[in-house]
Amino acid sequence: MKYLGVVKNDHGHLVMPDAFRETPERRSYEAIEVGGDIMLMTNPLDRERMEHIQRLARQTIKEHRKTLEALAK
Repeated sequence: MKYLGVVKNDHGHLVMPDAFRETPERRSYEAIEVGGDIMLMTNPLDRERMEHIQRLARQTIKEHRKTLEALAK
């Protein structure tokens, strides 16, 4: 996975970071919301892959919360 930067909302249009232009050119992406975060995935997106991504995202969020709770003690 590669972090590309922050996508900004400019008067209702999503503006991609400059690093996004360095990725392989695609005409369209699937926009997926996971726990309030938006992920862009290349087409076509199959259901199994989507479910796997959602499971991993939930697990990562859960583990991160545990870490933060432990640090807060």
